[in-house]
Amino acid sequence: MTQDLLAVIYRPSEHEDQYIVFISDEDEFKQWREQPEGQKSIALARFIGNFNIYKSNMSGHTGMLAPVSKQEYENAFFGGNNKNVKDKSQEAAIKIILQNGTPQKKQFKVDGQSDLNPSRGGGEVKVGANQPGR
Repeated sequence: MTQDLLAVIYRPSEHEDQYIVFISDEDEFKQWREQPEGQKSIALARFIGNFNIYKSNMSGHTGMLAPVSKQEYENAFFGGNNKNVKDKSQEAAIKIILQNGTPQKKQFKVDGQSDLNPSRGGGEVKVGANQPGR
């Protein structure tokens, strides 16, 4: 199944990989991005589709996307000149992508394993299973 999804695509420099974060609520994302740094009152969980950073196995944002490992995002976002950064969390890396990346609405092929944000009502619901009297 193919879906139009909003993704924020970020490339730290011309010769580095592209990193992708999916957005599930475009309006909340726009409001968050407009708020000044240090005064952001909207939680990332309100508009992040899946709390992962993705990278394509091919050049650009085409091909199969796979989640980036902790070591990879720490090296990409906090290595080099950023070694003294205290917060090297996935959330900090996602914020860098969201603040500096380019939002793009693209068609992505979504398989059955992708669940964009279960806390916002996604996920599988089984009707009739484990009900008394059945």
